[in-house]
Formats: sequence, structure tokens, C-alpha cells
Amino acid sequence: MTQIVPASSNPVPSTILLVDDNPGILYSTSKILTNHQFQITTAKSAAEAMKAVKSHYFDLILCDINMPGRSGLQFLNDLRQFDPTIASVVITANGTVSMAIEAMKCGVLGFVTKPFSEAELLESVNAALIQARLVRETLQMEIYTPMLESLCKALINTMEAVEDSSTGSSQLVAEYSQALAAELGLMPEQVYQIYLAGLFHDIGKIGVNDSIVAKADKLTPEEEKEMQKHPELGARIIEQAPGMEEAARIVRYHHEWYDGKGYPTGLAGENIPLGSRVVAVADVFEELTSNRVYSPALSRNEALAEMLKFSGTQFDPVILGAAAKLFSS
Repeated sequence: MTQIVPASSNPVPSTILLVDDNPGILYSTSKILTNHQFQITTAKSAAEAMKAVKSHYFDLILCDINMPGRSGLQFLNDLRQFDPTIASVVITANGTVSMAIEAMKCGVLGFVTKPFSEAELLESVNAALIQARLVRETLQMEIYTPMLESLCKALINTMEAVEDSSTGSSQLVAEYSQALAAELGLMPEQVYQIYLAGLFHDIGKIGVNDSIVAKADKLTPEEEKEMQKHPELGARIIEQAPGMEEAARIVRYHHEWYDGKGYPTGLAGENIPLGSRVVAVADVFEELTSNRVYSPALSRNEALAEMLKFSGTQFDPVILGAAAKLFSS
């Protein structure tokens, strides 16, 4: 097994395992890819390639079909069982429809037919790398988002324990936000991101002094300034998780006002992310309809009547109208 490291300033080059029993193909293909800032490892057989895969991570496998011993397709089938997230591209001199079908069953993302040009090789490699990245990001979101949700729920419970009267409020804001987003006819992925933002909208309060969070009296200007940091802090907490970037953006701006007099940046109207405008309505509705140390709960209709006084100033009129229709009793 030979490793060729490019003389590149790119700190994170994509790694490619090139598998072919032809030394000439290995040399010429490696040279092309190395010149284009890829880090190349070569293997002359399926057995050698599998050994490499088990000891190193590769972004892409570029594999010949016809090799002595285990064929390229047999290797790629083994590879799929070992790690289905690794992208693969097949090199072949005599591709057939049946071979292409078998290759796709093994998860192959592209084909390069011998003899190939430099442009054809790079096009197939880059397309496969892009597609593989999307697959990995989807898997990461499926794996890490529930983990993050569980972790943040624990943090939210801890935070709400400080503010005794708000226990369970974040879950309610999430549910109200989800229902309102669905009422507005948003796409399922948008609805889910808004739900997550509603759940985590106050997570940034864990970075605010407990005495301020738990205070029943009106905050001083200095305390108010400190409290206004929580949307930005919350966004920073959750934006590190794969797939949570949009939820973080919603959290960051959920205290903006429709007339531009909110915080943290004074955005106005439709410059405020739609999800943030939805969570803003759900957040205040939940607060007004729940018992707090500083105010008793209002009925749903009383809360909506109070909020309608701020239509076009604090709240988006369209979203507030949808809330009045959805939440009135």
C-alpha cells in the first residue's frame, strides 16, 4: 500500500483510496488527483484495500471492477457492509447495464469509463464527494439531533428549576410553535426546525445569572441588558450540532419585534426569520396563559386579546392572526 500526500496548502484535503491492479493506472490517476489537492492512498487488490479501510478513514473509494481475486464489486459489497457512508466510484473498461445495476446495489455513486480524461475523472470524483457529504450530514442529523434534544431538555429542566413558575414552559412553547407553523402551511422540515427552536428558545438563560432569571420584580436596566444576551447565547449552544443551524438562527432572533424595536439586532418585518416570528408569538402566548410569580395566568382568549394590541408592533400581524384562529377557545 502506497500513500501519496500532495504538496498542498489545503489543511483538510479529501482522502481517496484508489484500488486497481494496474500499476500504470494507479500512477496516472494518482498524479491527476494529487495535482488537484486530493490525498491519495493506493491499493493493488481488494484484500489490500479492505485492510486500508479498516485502518484509515477515506472520503471516497475509487475502484476498478476487474481485478484478480475478489473483484471490485465484491470489495464494494464488503465495503458497504463495513461502512455504508463511504462514497465509491467505479472504474471500468467495459461497463454493462447489469454491471451498473450491481454497482448501484453496492452504493456506488459514479462511474468512470476507461480510457477517461482528466475532466471526466474529476467530475465523477467531485460529484460523488458532494453526494456522500449530503448523506453523512443526513445521518449525523438523525443520530445527533435526538441526542442534543435529550441533553437540552435536561439543561432546560435545570434552568426552569431556577425559575420555579416556568417549569415545562419550553415544551409548551415548542408545541405551540409547531402547531402554529403547521397552521401556516409550512413544509414539514420547517415545522420541525421551528419546533426545535421553540424547545430551545430559552436555553441561553443558563448563561445568565440565576438571580436575574429567578427575579420576580421588574429588572433593572443593567439586569435587562444581561437578560437580553440569552438569545445569542442559546443560538451559540445549539448551532454546533449538525442540522441545527436553522433552529439556532430562529433562537437568535426570537426577541426581535416586527417594528424593529426588539433585540439583539433590531431587525424588522420580514427581515426577521419566519421561524423567529412564529416562536415570538408562541412564547408570549405561553407566558400569558401560565402562572408566573410576577403575573397570574390569563385565559386563552384574554391572552390573545392582549397580544392583538401589539399586532404590527411586537408581532407579525399574519402570524398573530393565525394564532388567534388556532388558539382561541
